[in-house]
Amino acid sequence: MDGQLINELAENMGILPDFYDIWGNRHDITIETKKGVLKAMGLPVEDEGALRGILEKRLEPPVLEPSFVSVKSSAFKVYVCLSSCLVRIPIRISLEDEKKDVRKWSVREDPEEVLEFRGRKYGKYPVEIPPLPQGYYTLFIHAPGGTRASTRLIITPRTCYLPEEEMPQNELPKNEMRSWGLNMALHEVRSANNWGIGDFRDLGAIMDMVAGLGGDFAGILPLHQIPLPESISPYWPLSRLYRNFIFLDLEGVPEFDAAGRNGLQKEIDALIGSRHVDYGGVYTLKLRVIREMFARFYKRHYPARTERGQALAAFMEKEGSALLDYATFMALSEVHGMNWKDWPQDFKDPRGSLVSEFRRQNIEQVLFHVYVQWLIDGQLENLAKRAARLGMRSGLYLDQAIGTASGGADDWIFRDCFASVASAGAPPDEFNLKGQNWGFPPMAPQKMRESGFEAFIRTASKNMEHAGMLRIDHALGLFRLFWIPQGMEPWQGAYVKYPAEELMGILAIESRRHKTVLVAEDLGTVDPQMREALMARNMLSYRLLIYERLYPSPDLVPPSLYPRHAFCAVSTHDLPTLYGWWAGHDMEVKRSLSLYPSEDSYRADIAARGRDKGIILSALKKEGLIPDNYEMPADMNEELMLAIYRHLGRTPCLYVSASIEDVFKSSEQPNLPGSRDSYPNWKIKAPLPMEALSGLAASFAGVFKQEGRGR
Repeated sequence: MDGQLINELAENMGILPDFYDIWGNRHDITIETKKGVLKAMGLPVEDEGALRGILEKRLEPPVLEPSFVSVKSSAFKVYVCLSSCLVRIPIRISLEDEKKDVRKWSVREDPEEVLEFRGRKYGKYPVEIPPLPQGYYTLFIHAPGGTRASTRLIITPRTCYLPEEEMPQNELPKNEMRSWGLNMALHEVRSANNWGIGDFRDLGAIMDMVAGLGGDFAGILPLHQIPLPESISPYWPLSRLYRNFIFLDLEGVPEFDAAGRNGLQKEIDALIGSRHVDYGGVYTLKLRVIREMFARFYKRHYPARTERGQALAAFMEKEGSALLDYATFMALSEVHGMNWKDWPQDFKDPRGSLVSEFRRQNIEQVLFHVYVQWLIDGQLENLAKRAARLGMRSGLYLDQAIGTASGGADDWIFRDCFASVASAGAPPDEFNLKGQNWGFPPMAPQKMRESGFEAFIRTASKNMEHAGMLRIDHALGLFRLFWIPQGMEPWQGAYVKYPAEELMGILAIESRRHKTVLVAEDLGTVDPQMREALMARNMLSYRLLIYERLYPSPDLVPPSLYPRHAFCAVSTHDLPTLYGWWAGHDMEVKRSLSLYPSEDSYRADIAARGRDKGIILSALKKEGLIPDNYEMPADMNEELMLAIYRHLGRTPCLYVSASIEDVFKSSEQPNLPGSRDSYPNWKIKAPLPMEALSGLAASFAGVFKQEGRGR
């Protein structure tokens, strides 16, 4: 195979030729890696003739570019490129909006520019597009010679939504919109009322508590549907469109049999009393009860014979085909397993006739999964309304994972958009020295464009419903994503470019439609220009205390130098808690699980941790948050912890988050990347019940109030 051909095609398809790791080392991408990525994109890498034809076609000027982005209220031009280079050529145009309304017009234009490709001339004919409201449009053109083409127009606001835009300007200097809130893994919440896992009733009570202390949001990990009970990671979902029923407050559903609860109490008590979250037990019990609830609903309310039945019908109509496809996938998975790639061939196509026949013959089972999503949606809507009544400006802070599981529901519904023989991940860094393979297929940029970004739009819109804030996991993936070809190690991967302007434009549209603040998780190997582009769109930068340094100096960035358009915190679910970090608990756990490549790397971490603890104390002393004679304690204590949080509270950042692990003074982090089954990832329960939370969180509210945060 001609290496030059592979290099040219790789460049054309957006595969970057090299990258720099977190230590500043350059890595050149090998021919084998490029071939692996091209294969994942669906190209026949073993057929040199076919590849040359593909490259030739891709280099030829297209009739229309696959997508255009423009700011609302601005007229702009698109260009129709035709090989017949004539003057005053007639072009017929149709413009379809989201409601399927169409406007038509015609133009006669001279070419604005003449291009030459392989000895052939092409004329670029301008088509003026009038100012349009923000949203999504499809442009169709008809030109002489039977030429037809279409493209997606994305008319975007300049920036994403921020609540301060709705505040009278004379009030802004008074409260400056600087807020705080509480972040948690909902599964870890202990309470006397849940069924062994934190649920939406617990979340509502926590929102009451946070609001009562002057906080503005309660944040949780993704609620996406996951392949329970086989996998429990919230960041490895079957679907990012639809959600996990284990968080439902079943006793808040009208179909719940309150009289029959006593018969469940023994099972519930066992789940509450388990040391770690028993996902299998919770899943089995809740699924059984929800099926009983659905049977009552189906008998009393379906089809739309009552107000409650009509509400479900309205939900189905609003969700459209995506919900029916998802519910069909879930029903099929009960017969053939969770991975559609292992299903009989006739069921692999969601538009196939046998899938339609299965849906018809199993409509009650399909409707069961619709019912589950309706219940979840209703409880989330009630939580959002509750936050508004409480005066919380942001309320629910939700989380959207970066990808979806190979063989899962989204992969089935939008299967043409995914690269099936590659995984997304990350190159080695200081926290993951072997790199990361996240195990899900990346979306292919070219296929995203060809589909009009349908999957991306649906995912963004669905995750912003009911969310006052939404964290975009690995937001750098809007610009580039690290692909690992099947059979290769993480360090052998390559970055692939993504259509960032289109993707950021879509997020801005959906952010304003749903009035959702977007938090861009921009950690890791960060190109400063990417951060600037995100912040220019009012997507808040995600700033963690330990990463904010005055590089090349290891000293911490002082609070005054943090950006205003940012969300800051001490740590995340993938990093040590404050108590665990100070004690070096995370390093000892990693060492015990053989996650260090060598003893030297472990000892280097020990030395760096000692240095960083001294740097934190020095930064706090400079701010007058601890006395100059304060000596380094062997263990974290409440005084020092609150000084660290006050340090963050002092920043101009719009949002500061306290973690429930720090409020409870826990040393156990929810997830230890790279540990797989050797660590109780996503299973750890809070050390204290939720009823103890209010008194402990009051101290955090106090230090934030000292720095002018809170209502």
